[in-house]
Amino acid sequence: MKQARAFGVGCIVATQNPMDLDYRALSNAGTWILGRLQTEADLKRVIEGLGETMKGPIATKLKRIAKRWFIVRSAGSNELSMLHPRWAMSLLRGPMTSRELRRARRDATAEG
Repeated sequence: MKQARAFGVGCIVATQNPMDLDYRALSNAGTWILGRLQTEADLKRVIEGLGETMKGPIATKLKRIAKRWFIVRSAGSNELSMLHPRWAMSLLRGPMTSRELRRARRDATAEG
């Protein structure tokens, strides 16, 4: 990640287990969006990656954060903001039935 940043390459890293990430990758991340952490070890890893200046404020907030709320720390700023998505649902219906597949193939053949 450090070399990628030197060349202006952006990267999004998402995980449910911060222990899987190397501390060097964590320290090179610019913008952080953090949700609830399940274990004390995860909390310590994230705080370690954020650096000394963020230890107090973010540790306090992360311990009390509710479901579907996120703490955001933007690159170049030590300000923390809260993010709460409006919806947490998937609009994907699921697998198509064989009848629906036949109809979709027939419609695609008729169009093209």
